Amino acid sequence: RRKRKMDDVDVINDNDDAVAEMIKVMNTAAEQDRQLNSQKKPAIRVMRQLPYVKAKLGTLDILESLSDSGILSSIAIWLAPLPNLCLLHLEVRETLLKQLLDYPPISSEALKTSGLGKAVAYLYKHPKETTNNKGICQQLITRWAKPLFRQDVDFKDFTREERQQRDLEHCSKKRKVSSKIEEQEEKNSSDANLVGKQRLLREDANPADRARLPEPSLKEYIIRPKWKVE
Repeated sequence: RRKRKMDDVDVINDNDDAVAEMIKVMNTAAEQDRQLNSQKKPAIRVMRQLPYVKAKLGTLDILESLSDSGILSSIAIWLAPLPNLCLLHLEVRETLLKQLLDYPPISSEALKTSGLGKAVAYLYKHPKETTNNKGICQQLITRWAKPLFRQDVDFKDFTREERQQRDLEHCSKKRKVSSKIEEQEEKNSSDANLVGKQRLLREDANPADRARLPEPSLKEYIIRPKWKVE
């Protein structure tokens, strides 16, 4: 048992070293691309390091701890536009966005601190971003907004269990509303019957038994009588 714990610690340490090395590579490549872009030269350092980063992200088995290692900031830098506001290579954006779909839940604080939430929202609103990438950005924003606003924004992001639970809650609420409506309708019906009975009683009563208001005459005189007084 002690040996197993030691093996786990060694695995974690190896992963931490791999993550630290990957962050260093990503940040260095991003900084070099920004310098090249400022000099109006082709920014190709990030693209060259993409296969290495893609392989590392696919093999690391401690994704839960990546948000604490600063990898989110590095991903945000790779997704952010260059100094001349041009987007990085399409393959870079597609790879990172698809990787984020398999990423464990990220807290709102981590998204804000790392700038990843801002970077994804920028791509979602960018007019030159592809429709496919915008769809992935929308899924990510929906997933991140769900715990923040305590509501489900997009049904595409629902799991089967979440849909079933939502349907059950909706049905129970609907039954309560329908029962209240039925009670109100029964009450209105009984009130209408009572009013009808009272009206019938008034109509059947003798007119002489109650006071009546004088009504104006509706006659119209079209021939004026002649005056008999001189």
